[in-house]
Amino acid sequence: MTTETAVPDEPATDVFTEPPPILSPDSLRNVLHDHWNLTDPDLRPLDSERDLNVLVDGRFVLKVSNPAEQSDVIDMEVRALAHVHSSDPGLPVPTTVVARSGTPVVHLADDTGRDCLARLITLLPGSPLEGRPIDTALAEQVGAVAGRVSVALQGFFHPAAGRDLMWDIRRMPTVLAGSGIGAGPLQDLAARVAPALDATSVLPSGVQHGDVTLTNVLADSGTVTAVIDFGDMHHTAAACDLAATLASVLRTTGDAGTETIWRLTDAVLRGYQRHHALLPAEVTLLGELVIARLVTTLAVSATRRGPHQENHRYITQYDRGSERVLEVLGELGPEQLAHRMERLAGTRDLAYAIPGHSLPGRRAEAMGGGLSPLFYRQPLELVRGEGPWLFSPGGTRYLDAYNNVAVVGHAHPAVTNAIGRQLAVLNTHSRYLHAGVVDLAERVLATMPAELDTCLFTTSGTEANELAWRLATEYTGATAAVIAEHAYHGSSKWMADLSSNEWPPGYRPHHVATFPAPHGPAGELTRAAAAQRIERAAEALRSAGDSPALVLADSQFTSEGILDVPAEFAAGLVDGAHAVGALYLADEVQSGYGRSGPLLWRFAFAGITPDIVTLGKPMGAGYPIGAVVTRREIADALARKYEYFSTFAATAAAAAAGHAVLDVLHLTGLPEQAVEVGNQLRRRLRELAADEPLLGDVRGVGLLAGIDIRSDGETTSRALTRSLLDLLVAHGVLAGSTGPRGDVLKVRPPLVWEPAHVDVFIDGLRRALSDLRAGRT
Repeated sequence: MTTETAVPDEPATDVFTEPPPILSPDSLRNVLHDHWNLTDPDLRPLDSERDLNVLVDGRFVLKVSNPAEQSDVIDMEVRALAHVHSSDPGLPVPTTVVARSGTPVVHLADDTGRDCLARLITLLPGSPLEGRPIDTALAEQVGAVAGRVSVALQGFFHPAAGRDLMWDIRRMPTVLAGSGIGAGPLQDLAARVAPALDATSVLPSGVQHGDVTLTNVLADSGTVTAVIDFGDMHHTAAACDLAATLASVLRTTGDAGTETIWRLTDAVLRGYQRHHALLPAEVTLLGELVIARLVTTLAVSATRRGPHQENHRYITQYDRGSERVLEVLGELGPEQLAHRMERLAGTRDLAYAIPGHSLPGRRAEAMGGGLSPLFYRQPLELVRGEGPWLFSPGGTRYLDAYNNVAVVGHAHPAVTNAIGRQLAVLNTHSRYLHAGVVDLAERVLATMPAELDTCLFTTSGTEANELAWRLATEYTGATAAVIAEHAYHGSSKWMADLSSNEWPPGYRPHHVATFPAPHGPAGELTRAAAAQRIERAAEALRSAGDSPALVLADSQFTSEGILDVPAEFAAGLVDGAHAVGALYLADEVQSGYGRSGPLLWRFAFAGITPDIVTLGKPMGAGYPIGAVVTRREIADALARKYEYFSTFAATAAAAAAGHAVLDVLHLTGLPEQAVEVGNQLRRRLRELAADEPLLGDVRGVGLLAGIDIRSDGETTSRALTRSLLDLLVAHGVLAGSTGPRGDVLKVRPPLVWEPAHVDVFIDGLRRALSDLRAGRT
């Protein structure tokens, strides 16, 4: 054992006063022959503080425990090693060699007649890292093996783990009090970290190794090869176990610059979290726990160096390094140290404001001002989402009736876990093979008509529509587009030109023609009428010397006011596109992914087959992913001249998000629920509109609704809609507006809405309308 070894209070003091076992070479050979059937083994003594350890044949270590050692502690070590081997077979820890009697531990008498316990364990390669230079590569490996050991011990229990040890960080105040160190810096630090020690009682805990330090981590040629010595195991917080490891690495920095301390801290945390993710509460306390461990090291040194002057250098070997790290960490207050650890561990809370500074003002100054406006007269700050709810910094809860991106609900654990797990393993671009990406493409195609056999991933709906435009122009040889009169298809330069609701007054880009959206009575929205609208738009292009390559339409005409499109009209748009030599694109970014029901896609609800389908926002429930789905012949036309590549499209993490969303949709029946809840929503809205003169027509399919807001004769319908949105916020509801005049209330919530959420929305809308009539804004 080393000075890092457990020093139990009761009856462990006997272990340090009782002399180690005494066994002659002949006695040792007899023990090995009688109990492990080893004949004439080669023996070499190994250093040990309180036991007798012997290297056997260069393959094993015979450990004869101090006569004062407790049998339950030895039993705990043996069982823990077996548990680790079972839970993580690849973790390099010793194996206990069962004796001929079938037991892992044997009883014997040493040459003085004292009863002892003996074990034979396998020898692992490498030598201790203690005393060697530690670079970031090694530090990361040490952190990794510490994380693996902690995870491997999860589920292990033994009554002996409840023992009191001097090396238990939580006992630092007691150890310091018994060290004889009077008032001074160590006492000040002890007082400082006392709250953190108390707070460990609510952290994730279990039986921990307790001493994954450089003394007990073996390495060879810069590679960690083993973890040994489970003699300090005890029940404690996992963060305390990590603190012991981190303190051991940091004290090797000596007089190196402080940046070395933080580089090594980053490396240890990086390695540890590849196997054992830390909770924010653990990271917040970690710096204080490292201080406590270092104070414990110095206190134990002070306690033992006097009685053991002959071993003074060995006992005090960690003092200078510990003092140096304490100087650096102690210069930071608890909050500063916690914030630095949080930043290195990735648990930093990004949703915080600088006191005395206006967040809207800072945003306007740094993020383009009027170029990127906010919703509402009083901008709303949000810091958390959960299912259909969004939360302000003060904890106010808002029902989300607007954000289709979070299609399966905000911060769905299946999505966040899938993305996080994949990011922790691999996330590279699409020039490499990855089964998850291919699987997702196949899953998406399986939801589409058979003719659509090619899936090309993008990072957004805008990028998907851009790629679709390239495909169409290359396939048809034409250079113009036909869009609805108030469409939206993206924010890039070309997509802004194909988004008529983004055009400033008087602007009409070349190579673009518009067709009237399907407003009006359903009886007038025939297949022939739709085809005629496309023909007229194409004729306008031809008169200017252009011809259309692509007809684009949002399948629900969401930007036009959320229109109920008859299936015949949708089919006529496809007919019209083909009649003028163009491809037809169904933009499903807003209306797809189960919003219209179990067919998943609004175009499928209409019974048509587009040439191209574009997907976006909901595909990753917040993770940036989109897609173009088309026929191979169309993709091949572009491939004859170009390659398509987008760095963050078709990554493994994007695929993980896409799979998680489809899993939740398919396994929970959210698309089916969207139909039921959407029908209830529109029924309740129509009931409310029947007695409310400010509400007009109600439209939509699935969990999507558009409600016309009427003018009261004094204020425009657009202004009333904006006021209504602000008043809805005051009543805990977030909605949006759409339509050519901005006077359609847009309800497009996450698909996790249930009937109770419809009740909340209707109640909030009723209250907001009452406030609007009363002149409250």
